[in-house]
Amino acid sequence: MAHSTAKSSPAPVAVTKASATAGKTSGRRRARTPAQRPSATPLAKERTEFLAGIVGGAELARMLGVSRSQPTRWRSGAEQPGPDAARGLVDLDHVMTRALMLWPARVATDWLTSANAYLDGARPLDVLKVRGSAEVIDALDAVAAGAYA
Repeated sequence: MAHSTAKSSPAPVAVTKASATAGKTSGRRRARTPAQRPSATPLAKERTEFLAGIVGGAELARMLGVSRSQPTRWRSGAEQPGPDAARGLVDLDHVMTRALMLWPARVATDWLTSANAYLDGARPLDVLKVRGSAEVIDALDAVAAGAYA
């Protein structure tokens, strides 16, 4: 008995407009709702809760230069910090965490808002706002090493 070596062709498939476009998008992106957008500030809610728990919501707002109600809205997830406030929130979280490794919360807060010899008399909070956290972390490292105590 001889076997056929010819392959059979698959049956033709009818292509409709619906099947041709299935799984494809029109090329336009749909706008995401605030709940779907990735956070511009990783852990904004948690950072805000941490800092507000130490200094209070009103003081946190003052430190970041935002309205008094902003930290409450960030904590609830109703809003995300804008770019400037987000940078300030992350920097302040970093500096406060490092300061709490040296002192209790009240002393750390006083240190942030008082003139500092290592920073040429500037307040660490002001340096943080203008130039970021690097110099303030250096000042904390100097304190930890025994200088400017």
